[in-house]
Amino acid sequence: MRRTALSGLVLVLMAAFALPVAADELSDFESARRNYDKQNYAKAARGLESLVGGVVPRATSPVVRLESRKYLGATYLFLGKKEAAREQFRALLEEDPEYDIDPVAFPEAVVQTFQEVQQEVAAKRAREDALEAGRRQREQSDEVEELIRQQERIGALEELAAVETVEKVNSRWIAALPFGIGQFQNQDRPLGIMFAVTESAFLVASIATFIGHNSLRDENPAPSEIDRARRVERALRIGNWVSVGAFLSFAVAGVIEAEVRFKPVIRTTRKRELPEDTRSPQTTGPQIRLELGLTGGRMRLDF
Repeated sequence: MRRTALSGLVLVLMAAFALPVAADELSDFESARRNYDKQNYAKAARGLESLVGGVVPRATSPVVRLESRKYLGATYLFLGKKEAAREQFRALLEEDPEYDIDPVAFPEAVVQTFQEVQQEVAAKRAREDALEAGRRQREQSDEVEELIRQQERIGALEELAAVETVEKVNSRWIAALPFGIGQFQNQDRPLGIMFAVTESAFLVASIATFIGHNSLRDENPAPSEIDRARRVERALRIGNWVSVGAFLSFAVAGVIEAEVRFKPVIRTTRKRELPEDTRSPQTTGPQIRLELGLTGGRMRLDF
């Protein structure tokens, strides 16, 4: 929005709206502006510099401060201090980026210089805005990455908490037992089954042949059956020896194998259910919902 009001109108508005302007600021500005109108630029510059010169301007009123910078910039141009004039215009536009100069009230050289500074300030502000937008975007990206890392850490902690390690201490005495008990203790199930079945079979065979062999003592075979009885007795006796020997062999072999491959401690892991309030929320993906009512229906997609 262009500001076309003359300095006199500005002063009238300042008085009309009772702006908090100190009397000395207003009088100093009016005096400097009169010197400017009289083309007494050196004296006008001194008066305006007393209001807005230095790092901290003396003028506390924004209107007086802006008007003083505008006239001081124009005054510097007339005094040949172009860079000083640009500094005043730049300070004015940094305080009020929407400020514009009246091309009717000021010469073309003043208007042109002001517009050049205006473009420079606008370009600088655009660069700063772009840098700020980039910084915010990087911060958002860093926040997203940090959130992902936190979710990964939470997932890893949940995985650790959901698994417990169980230790089973084995015994050498148990490993010395037959029938594959030592293998089962070492968690070698196939080998344990093999020893258990084999030793049981030979033990049953040895008991059966022993009983059968002892039962022959009560028999009184006829002369014609003596040879057959001797063959049966011999077969049962040999079978008993073989079965007993095989049983003992497998039993000793099973014990030796269990002792050689003895595992003092066996560690196993198992899943452990976590409490509901400690689980991280899980997303189930987008869902389509159809809502119906008395006045109609609608379809909604939830993520």
